Amino acid sequence: MRPHRRLLAAVVTMLASVLLLTLPAAADDPPTLMYFGTETCPFCRAMQPFLDELEAEYPGLVGARYDVSDQGHAEIWEREMEARGERAQGVPTAILDDQVWVGFNEAIGQEIEAAVAETPGVDEPSNAAAEVPDAASGPPLTAIVLGIVVVLAVAAAMFAPRRTGSDRAS
Repeated sequence: MRPHRRLLAAVVTMLASVLLLTLPAAADDPPTLMYFGTETCPFCRAMQPFLDELEAEYPGLVGARYDVSDQGHAEIWEREMEARGERAQGVPTAILDDQVWVGFNEAIGQEIEAAVAETPGVDEPSNAAAEVPDAASGPPLTAIVLGIVVVLAVAAAMFAPRRTGSDRAS
């Protein structure tokens, strides 16, 4: 491979590496507290205001609420419990990651809130659009400088004087 092509390949590889490192990481799924209950259950009705307050206090927490009187929601509940080695037996049921709480009282509420507080990402807003930079702000200065450096390096490699066979003999 000619030296200028090697340089070009090195510059392109470096650019690709830098761009991959500077791109924002793919957003992980936000922390989700799943709730399974019914409208007729008194413990479920007592848990609703608690969940409302929890979601308001922790803006990065997503609350997924399911009424298990709906067959589709009941199937989701059963799958989620089975995935954690549990049986879907009583409501309300709250699930956060691998933690499961069945029933609701003050002690369970405190356990859920403590688990939520320890979960990474609950203090950050869950609205992904808020984290995307404004398109009008343009690319960061480092990306612009890097682009200029790459263009100059490629140009230097492509237009540098080349030695011919007669130049090497002298």
